[in-house]
Amino acid sequence: MGYIRRHKLAVFVMLVYTIVVGFTFFIYKLFIGSNGNPVYGDRLDGIEKVPITEEQKTKIVDSLKGEKMVLSVTKPYLNGKILKVIITVGDKAEVAASEAYATKVTDVLSDDQKKFYDVEVYITKPYSCTLEATGDMDEEGNFVNDVVVKFSDNLPKNEYVLDYGLTNKKGKKYNKETEFEITKDGEYVIYGYTKDVTGEFDCSIKITKKSIKEGKEVDTREDTVNSVTSRTFPLIGYLKGGMKSFVWTKTK
Repeated sequence: MGYIRRHKLAVFVMLVYTIVVGFTFFIYKLFIGSNGNPVYGDRLDGIEKVPITEEQKTKIVDSLKGEKMVLSVTKPYLNGKILKVIITVGDKAEVAASEAYATKVTDVLSDDQKKFYDVEVYITKPYSCTLEATGDMDEEGNFVNDVVVKFSDNLPKNEYVLDYGLTNKKGKKYNKETEFEITKDGEYVIYGYTKDVTGEFDCSIKITKKSIKEGKEVDTREDTVNSVTSRTFPLIGYLKGGMKSFVWTKTK
């Protein structure tokens, strides 16, 4: 400790020098890679022999946009040797039919390109005609207080939604309502309607409101009732170069 006190300046300079050298080495390894090799190493060797052209990328987009349930397609782009495409589909699009869109990508590629490149297809929905109600519920699943039923997604701000509505009466009604309040006891069915360029969609949710009688003690909990039990989208399909079929997964 005495040595450090007597040589404060020298110790400080050495410390700063060590930090600068360490940081410089980290940056070098991050961007240059080991031994001066590119980040991708030799994995891209030969890519100049099988380039994916702008014309091919345009054909992929045009082919997918021709599908009824497709709302939009991003221009395919390369990340190393992975060709990536993002497809946005309408609410009624089914999993099997959506996964089949991946062949629209590979159909444009030559056999040599399919052997060299990996292909990743990301399929998503921008919204879903899904209703939800959150509030205090008893053990039998009845809401015990006033409850508001609403769309799970913010439809007024969604660029793909052309029209929407919410009502307690069955039958299409595009009234621009996004919430329905239930204040009286009883059983209710609330209907939601949405529309985009791929078609019209509907959803519904059943709600029972049963207030707790004065003086009666009932165990309650805050819970959410949803008109959809699960969402299978988004989907991710991955095709390894040289393989014949996509492997599909999902992110949530």
